[in-house]
Parts: sequence; C-alpha cells; structure tokens
Amino acid sequence: MPRPFRRPWLAATLAAATLAVPATGAGPRFFPDDPIQVDDDRALDASNAVPLEDTNGYDFLAHSFGHPGERRDVRALDVNTVDEVPDSSWFTNRIGRAPLSVADVVRGPDRQHDVDVAGWLVSGGKSSGVQPGFRMTGTDGQVYQIEIDPPAHPEMASAAEVIGTAFYHAIGYSVVEVHLAEIDRAALRMSDTATIRDPLNGRRRPMDQHDLDVVFARAARQSDGRYRVLVSRFAAGRPLGNFRYSGTRPDDPNDIVPHEHRRSLRAARVFGAWLNHDDSRGVNSLDMLETGNGHSWIRHYMFDFGSILGSGTVFAQTPRAGNEYIFEARPGWLTLVTLGLYVRPWMRIDYPEVPASVGRFESAAFDPRAWRPEYPNPAFDNMRPDDAFWAARIVGRFTDAMVRGVVEKARYSDPAATDYVTRTLIARRDKVVRAFLNGVCPVVDPTLGPDGVLRFANAAVDAGAATPAHAYTLRWFTLDNATGIRTAEGAEVRVTELQAPAPEGLLARGDFVGVRITGLHPQHPRWASPASFTFRRNRTGWQLVGVER
Repeated sequence: MPRPFRRPWLAATLAAATLAVPATGAGPRFFPDDPIQVDDDRALDASNAVPLEDTNGYDFLAHSFGHPGERRDVRALDVNTVDEVPDSSWFTNRIGRAPLSVADVVRGPDRQHDVDVAGWLVSGGKSSGVQPGFRMTGTDGQVYQIEIDPPAHPEMASAAEVIGTAFYHAIGYSVVEVHLAEIDRAALRMSDTATIRDPLNGRRRPMDQHDLDVVFARAARQSDGRYRVLVSRFAAGRPLGNFRYSGTRPDDPNDIVPHEHRRSLRAARVFGAWLNHDDSRGVNSLDMLETGNGHSWIRHYMFDFGSILGSGTVFAQTPRAGNEYIFEARPGWLTLVTLGLYVRPWMRIDYPEVPASVGRFESAAFDPRAWRPEYPNPAFDNMRPDDAFWAARIVGRFTDAMVRGVVEKARYSDPAATDYVTRTLIARRDKVVRAFLNGVCPVVDPTLGPDGVLRFANAAVDAGAATPAHAYTLRWFTLDNATGIRTAEGAEVRVTELQAPAPEGLLARGDFVGVRITGLHPQHPRWASPASFTFRRNRTGWQLVGVER
C-alpha cells in the first residue's frame, strides 16, 4: 500500500520520490504509529509560494476539452492504514470521527453568534464573483466581504452560502466564517482609503457613494427599507488564489499527493451531489498562506457556496445544472442528429413551485450516481467505490434535526422555504446513503475481543439503506509484517450473525492476524467484493490497524 505520510523531510524531493513505494519494498507493512490520525503536512516552509489565479474561461476549457491530471484507478493516496483520511491542511475530521450535537453542526466555523456592522467602514469594492457586493472593515480592523441578494430571488444566494458553509465545515473542510446581517444604506460610511477596480479600464480608483448605489440598485430590499446581506470574514493569512483538482502546487514542498488522488477531493463529488454543488471546481477554492513558529504553510479552503441548492447566485439555476455538463458530446450529438427530437432526461424533470428564495432544487429525479458538476473534474472522475462509501457514511451522520437546524440558520422569511429545503435535503441524503453504502462490502467497526470473538457492524443496514445480509463469508489469515505476506488460516466459514470466533489457536501464532469478509445479499451484489481487516497484538488485546476494500 502506498504510504504518503512517512515524511522523513530530509528533502522535499526525497519525500516525493518515495511517495508511491509499497511498504513491502520499503519497510514493514505496518509501522508502530499506525494508523496515523494526523498528516503533518506543515513541516516544510512554503513561504515562497506565489498566487495561482485560474480564470473561469481557462478552467472550463482545460477540463471540458482537455484531460488534466492522472486518470488511473488507484486507491486514494491520502488515506491511512484503516482507510480513513487523517487530519491535515486539507481536511479535519469532524462529524465523521466523533459525534456532533445539532448546535455544533449549526455553529460551524463561527467565532461569534452574530455580527453587527454598525460603525464599520466601507473599505473597497468586491474583486471577483457574480454576486454584487463590497468590502467593509470592522472596528477591530478585520476585513469582511459584503454580498447582496438580487430582487428577483431575495435570500437565495445568501441562504445557500450559510447552509453550505455549515455542512462543509461539519464534513471536515476549511471554510470561511459567514453571517447574515441587515444594512441601512443611509448609515454606511466610506473609508477615505476605499478603492475599487474600474470596470471600464481595470484600474484602481477611489471608491465613492455612486459605486455603492450601483450595488444596492441590484439588491433585494426588505419591507423595513434595510437590506439583508451576507457577511464573510476574510480568512487568516496571505491569499494564494485557488488550488486545482489535479497535480500538486510546485511551490508547496508539503504538497506531495496529486490532488486527483486525494480522497478528500475525490469524495467531494458525493457531498456536491447531496447539496447540488454543481460549481465544484478549482476556481471556487482558496489557498491561504499561514505563518507560525518561524515558517509558513498553506491551508486549503472550500469556497463560494452561493450556487448550491439550485441557486445560480443571481438567478435560479438552469434545469441542466447537476444533470449534464455544460458541454457534453453525446447528448449534443443526439440532439443534432435527431433534429431536436431527442429529449434530454433533465428536460423531463418536474421542478415544483417553490418560493423565490429557493433555487431549482428537487429530490424525486435526483440520482447521486448520475450527478454532474458544471464540467469534468479530475478528482471526481477518479472517485472509486471506497471513496464514495467513506463520503456516504459522513452524509448519513447528519440527522434530520441537524439538517433542519442548518436550514433554519439561513433565516428564510417564508416558512415554506425552510420546510421545502429541509425535506429536499433529507430526501437527497437518503438517496446518497442508499446509492453509495451498498457499492462495497459495508462491513465496518470490526473488533477482536479478548475472548477471541470477531464482532462487526454493517453500515448499510445500520443506516436503513439495506436489509440484513443473508450471510457473511470469513477467511482468516496471519500476516508477516516484515514482508507483507499473508498466509490463509483454516477454511472459509459462513456466518449469519455479526460475530464469529477466530479459528482455534490462530491468535497464539503471531502478532498480526486478519480476516477477509464478504457479504451475501441478492439485491446488493457489490457486497460480495471483499473487505479485509488486519489486527495487531498490543498489551491489552488486539488493535485494528488495517482496512482494505
């Protein structure tokens, strides 16, 4: 198995060169600290990193008509020996590792309960993005981005940002802190140093009240005359632009795992399908250079959720979004050769009537396996069933109460909007769980007790995504940790319960033992693909150190 986390840090090139060497050729199959919980990817100084800013046009063309990244069916390289993603600058395990309360999920990355922009100064124009807005500086000097909703779809994009931020944070990604606030246009004060980039010539010039008038002319105004706005706190550190879903950053010595082979990015396809984050692409990400203890490292953010949940930011998303790429050859040719008689499947979807604050978002026709972002994503294309299984377990941990709590945080003024978005997210969650928990053998949480009995669970059954298996087959083995060679022990056995004793005498024959398990279910043939679990003897019993699907 590749071991990308053994970082001797003698040199970045040495680390990169040894990335994909199997343990059988470079050392023991398992090291004493396996399974590692943290990938120390901040060890080398990245202070020489420079901003990378891909344009929308470049990103679309490169991925629609090119094939960036390595398209190879290989196991993710950022997983530990028990097939989990360790904490790193890319991902921090939250709901997937430990139980969270509803309040934990709803709070997300927030450092404070709410924000009040009274006394803040307008300090500049907004530099990028579709949603109109500007920048303000708080009384403590912290910079925030202010964004408004369009009159035709009040609350839509700002609600999507709030909901997406809370969910992606609970999943494990770094996200910027966002809040909702109300602004009185007449009370806004301009900083003497505020500037804006002139849309006609691209040059910086002093910002004035007319520039604010242009923004608010495109804003939804509340009945009390104020404007609902999204307030986004600028992330700590120095901006380095976006990351890409393929390759590595050449100026980051810590970035040694090709992005298309990171589970944390591959499996984002599942999260994107659940929330209809069709705008999942490199330009909607953010790299920030952080500094501490005398050196710098890069933290990677998921960024810009204003176009999830069927929001197109300033309009409801098109019916195609989430169902077909912007440019997809086969349906295009079928439409052409049939002179328009071919009806694309998404054209038949019946989107219900919803409040204007809700985007084009539904659950009845939703198929998680067929979901598409706006254009191909190399990490998404490399997603394997084990990556999807890992992600679906995380999605399944969001309870109905958590989903409702997050949607209520978006403060829709129409209760019908809150109810619809909540119901739709729950229905889509259940489809994601059913689709991807049954794509592999769903045996999880195995333990080998002091009584010599193996006990395990079935993630699909526990999630209500499947009925119990008819039976399980078990084949035990011992492992020579120095060579990685497995030796089968005893005959294959069949059990109908979620437990079985180890073969007599097996546990006395070595420090590493394991079992290969398959599930038998007529409706779920993928359960027959084996899952292997390896245990290591320690002072108190047996510890799970290896999982392979």
